[in-house]
This record gives sequence, C-alpha cells and structure tokens, in this order.
Amino acid sequence: MRLLYAGGGDIAHRTMEQLKHTAQAQWCLRRSAGDQSFLPANAQYIQADLTQPNSLEALPDAMSHVLYTATPDGRTPEAYQAVFNQGLKNLLNALDLSTLKRFVFVSSTAVYGPSATWQDETSPTPAPAFNGQALLKAEEFLRQRLGDKLVVLRFTGIYGLERMTLIQRLKAGNVQVAASKGNWANRIHIDDVVQACTHVLQRPDANGVYVGTDDTPIEIYTLYQQLAAWLDAPEPIANLDAPAQGKRFRNQRLKDSGWTPKWPDTLEGYRAIYQQLGLLRQ
Repeated sequence: MRLLYAGGGDIAHRTMEQLKHTAQAQWCLRRSAGDQSFLPANAQYIQADLTQPNSLEALPDAMSHVLYTATPDGRTPEAYQAVFNQGLKNLLNALDLSTLKRFVFVSSTAVYGPSATWQDETSPTPAPAFNGQALLKAEEFLRQRLGDKLVVLRFTGIYGLERMTLIQRLKAGNVQVAASKGNWANRIHIDDVVQACTHVLQRPDANGVYVGTDDTPIEIYTLYQQLAAWLDAPEPIANLDAPAQGKRFRNQRLKDSGWTPKWPDTLEGYRAIYQQLGLLRQ
C-alpha cells in the first residue's frame, strides 16, 4: 500500500501506527506542519489544505489507498460543505484514480433517522440534520466517481481515553439526559474504529457500506447513570418528557467481513478507561 491519510487526527495517527509494518509508504495530509519525530519510519506529513486545490499539487504519485478522516472546522453547514463537498472534489481531482485501489470514507450514522426498529446498512437514510445530509451527499458523490473502489464506514459515537469530556460534565452534575424509553446510545471504542479502518483498507473484498458500532446499544439514561455512579458523581438529570428519538444499530455486516470488536460491550469499554484513569469509585 501507498497510503494517503486525508486528515491528520486521532484516527489517522493510530491507523498509521497499526500499518507501519504493512504499508510500503504513508503520507498524512494536514493543514499545519506537524512534528514528524513520533511518526512511523514509513510515514510523513504533507502540509496542504483540502479546500485549496493549489496546495494539493505536490501530492505523491501512484497512491493505492486513501483513508478520508478530515473533519470540519465547526458545526455549521458551511464548514461541512467545505470538507465533504469541495474538499473531496479537490482531492479526487488531484489523485491519479487509475492507480487507486481503495478509498475508505469515514462517515457517520447521522445519515439515519430515529427508528423504533433495529437499523443497518439497508435501512433508509433520511439524514434529518445538515451534518448527515452533507455526509450522505459525499457518499453518493464518491460512489459515482469511484464505484467499487469505495468503502464507507458509518461509525456511531466514538469514545476513548482522549474523548472523555463527558467526565467533566458528569462531575459538574449538569448533564440532562432523555430518560424516556426509546432513546438509545450506540457507541464504538476508538480501538475498534482503528481496527475497522485497517481491516477494510487491507481486505481486498471489502466494498460498499459498513456500520461501525459495538454489540450493545444501551438506553442513554442507563449509560450515563452508570458512568456517573462509577465517578461517585450526581445522577444525570432525567428528562422523562423527551420524545423517543433513538436509534439501534447492528454491526453484523462488518463482523461477517472478518472484523471483531475488542470492546463489544459499551459499559466494559468505559469501565476499562475509568480504571486506566484511576477514576473508578465502585
């Protein structure tokens, strides 16, 4: 693999480390110059901006694989448009698509709407909010341009050691949670996100869309209540009048392809993090 990471965040860095003995060469595209001292020996940064096509002229030739994990600067329609519309178009125009074998696009289950039934890759995608709409349009654009070279990973809520701002909110005791039935939390540990990315990058028969989530959707109030109890923090404020707007996702297609989550149970994954941080009170 000659692998390009479009976006230099946590997922890209962890995947680079996972593939340091597998990829022939790795490049990580990011807007600002980064410290290259901690990168694997076969990896380097490229300073470029996906929204500025001129900055992409220096991309290396003959890329075989791309992992697109770029994220918007803010939660606005304009920011999403810049990364998932113009940024994608600029990148594809700069790549030699004849040498490209696999393009993995990190998307989100925000493309789905609330449902009382289980959902998977075959479920309708009404994309009720602008972020899901932008991602869905990006998926469709890439599918038209790349065909079966495209793999889409629709992840649920990602958690991990560096993604724990929830701890501060729970400690402060000001977290309000939809406590009525039908409000579900779907989560996936960052370790399993990275494993899913490396899995579909390397597996030649991976194609289409995969939902990336663990095995245990859980009522969101139950989840937050347990997380607060482990911290010896106040119980979350229960909003019993909240409408049922939950989603429950199956990961069977991804598992059938050979991926196995390290953390299949959400509570066990959080518990391990709490123990690692020395926060477990019960």
